[in-house]
Amino acid sequence: MRSLRTSALLGLLLLLSACVSTSPPIPPNSLGDFRDTLVQLNAKSTEALTAEHEWSYRNYKRWVKGEEAVNPNSLALQFCDSDFDAYWGSCDVESEGTPVFMVIADSRRDLGRLNQMLVDYANFLLLFNSANEDTRASLEDAAGRIGQSAQSIAAGAGLTLNEARFGAFAKIGVGIVEQLLAKKQRDGMVAVLADFQPGIQAFADLGAQAMQISAAGIQTEYQTEVQPLKRAIVQEQDNTSRLKLVEELIALNEQTARQLDVLQSLTAAYGSLPGAHAELMSALQSGYRASLNELVASIEAVGSAYQTLHAPGSN
Repeated sequence: MRSLRTSALLGLLLLLSACVSTSPPIPPNSLGDFRDTLVQLNAKSTEALTAEHEWSYRNYKRWVKGEEAVNPNSLALQFCDSDFDAYWGSCDVESEGTPVFMVIADSRRDLGRLNQMLVDYANFLLLFNSANEDTRASLEDAAGRIGQSAQSIAAGAGLTLNEARFGAFAKIGVGIVEQLLAKKQRDGMVAVLADFQPGIQAFADLGAQAMQISAAGIQTEYQTEVQPLKRAIVQEQDNTSRLKLVEELIALNEQTARQLDVLQSLTAAYGSLPGAHAELMSALQSGYRASLNELVASIEAVGSAYQTLHAPGSN
């Protein structure tokens, strides 16, 4: 009888152990590295776009100063779809009259929201990796915040937050933690990360697209500035004055190239995000610390690129 009781007790202990024990968790250092790298991406992208914004704002003020006829309506805000939406000059958000510095300001704001959601997601993974009853409430709160952010970001981009495109980000929210824990128990942590991989790709694409929109605005602004400069160079008879115009054109070329380099480096950083997330899955399978070299190098390139931008007011 004692033997039967002992066997039953051991069986119960094994069952309880199975409920809380899963496949080996991802090495914490890998998740911490991933989170810290996303924090750096957030900081560097904000700094880079702030430098871009300041330079474009300087260019805009210089253009207004030299323009003979400026339509004041193009300078005023228009309040359009809601009490909280303000557009520069026109309710048409695609209006070509929107100054580039405003386009970049919008990109900086949108990327800030995207980056913060990614940091929140990385923190969620860190907590989820060692989940227990004491962390359940914190996980639920974090999942709710991520779900709200994902919905807002997708809506802002004119997209529906569906599972086909955004994976588990389409359903993350209050109540999903229990489902994710069950999946982790059944299929392992790597399967949980795999469900989020499509969303990482989709959000990374949105980040890259924001940079492409800003780049297009800079190119348009360049054409606006370069055409009168080219005409002035052809028409100017005085050699000294012509040389000054040529130097101004060269400076414009160099500065525009630097601005585009910054945006290209940011595009590369967002392009490397899906691969970094996939490396976390590889770390789970191998037990080795994840290598995030491509993402880290891309972020470092962002810092190097924006530091070449001239400070506002300098030439």
